[in-house]
Amino acid sequence: MHKRLPAFCIFLCLCLPTAAFAARWDVSVPLQDGRLDIIELRDTLQSALHLSPAAVENLPEFGLTVDLRGASGWLLMRAVNDGLGNAFHLSATNDALNISIDPEKLPRGWQQSCDALNRFTQTATPDATARQIRRFGLHLPQTVDSHAPLVILIHGLDGDCASCADLASLLQRKGYQTATFAYPAERPLEENAELLARHMRALREQFPDVRVDLVTESMGGLIARRYVEGPDYAGGVDRFILIAPPNAGSSWIGAGFILKLIANAGAWKNDPDWSPAWMITEGICQESQDLHPKSDFLQNLNAHPRRPDVRYTIIAGDRPAAYRYEANLLAIPGEFMDGAASQYWGVRQALAAIANQQQRLLSRSGADDGPVTLRSARLAGVADFVAVPADHLALFESVNGQPPAAWPVIEDRLAH
Repeated sequence: MHKRLPAFCIFLCLCLPTAAFAARWDVSVPLQDGRLDIIELRDTLQSALHLSPAAVENLPEFGLTVDLRGASGWLLMRAVNDGLGNAFHLSATNDALNISIDPEKLPRGWQQSCDALNRFTQTATPDATARQIRRFGLHLPQTVDSHAPLVILIHGLDGDCASCADLASLLQRKGYQTATFAYPAERPLEENAELLARHMRALREQFPDVRVDLVTESMGGLIARRYVEGPDYAGGVDRFILIAPPNAGSSWIGAGFILKLIANAGAWKNDPDWSPAWMITEGICQESQDLHPKSDFLQNLNAHPRRPDVRYTIIAGDRPAAYRYEANLLAIPGEFMDGAASQYWGVRQALAAIANQQQRLLSRSGADDGPVTLRSARLAGVADFVAVPADHLALFESVNGQPPAAWPVIEDRLAH
């Protein structure tokens, strides 16, 4: 059935925004041996809704049919009904597909449309959805010592538990018990903060005496702040270390879709469990609205005071990410000229010039780490602010064989 879903989604995306201006209506589309012809569906709705040809002109002109018989057809109709609730209802008889639409209840705006598409996809792809949901939440070690600190790592935008692996390994070598919190990174931040709060309450109920230290990356710091400084806080947090938190937002929100494609391309290549449906169920860049410097989420969050019994530390980077990428590009010609060629006069000078330029790039400081400025990382009421010479990724993950640049500060703060 998954091959048929994209065309049906295209049809819905094309027709529903225009249908919102029509009155409530019901229509039947004939079926041929239980099969729905998408073109006939388009033409029927175009006539019933009095749509202009331009409203549906982008629908591909080919004879795609959707089989509504049996379990696959039932699942498809259920997915549409779950996605749009009582605003759009499908039912089928032996010879017709019956459609009922209440325009007043159709999604309004980007957020509601994304939520509807999310519900549709979760129902239409239950196996893929179940595999993804298992990845979200608080992942604890096999055994938890309630008398020892528990360090919880929280990743940033388009990250996952694997993003925390480098720091988790360093912490475990030092004897810390570690856990990770993973979440659908492109859903609204308030929603993910509620998910964190549910898991933290469950942790406190099971281990009421365990002391928790939070170590967060980038956007994960905002989610954790919403929990720690909000009304759902369950207590027990001692250290709260925020790495490159965009407390005042980020100017990189426009690159969200590009980052989404890069992250999913890597998952498609390396993760056998990955499904294209995850690109929808993880969220559709909805977090970007919350990361806007003047978003309602950030204004509400920054109006909260710091939690007085929690010790805050902020670690920020002052190396724009572009400098490292430029230095890596300079290494490419050097690799071709190295070896025997380096014995020739002129080649040695060129290699030395390249090496000097790489060093200048890697040592050049700035006012940001790429996505997050030093100014945005600062937070009123937090005096423990440390700027380190690293870009956004290198702060939290191992780059070029080096440990995360934030590690020395993390190690020091957790030890005291």
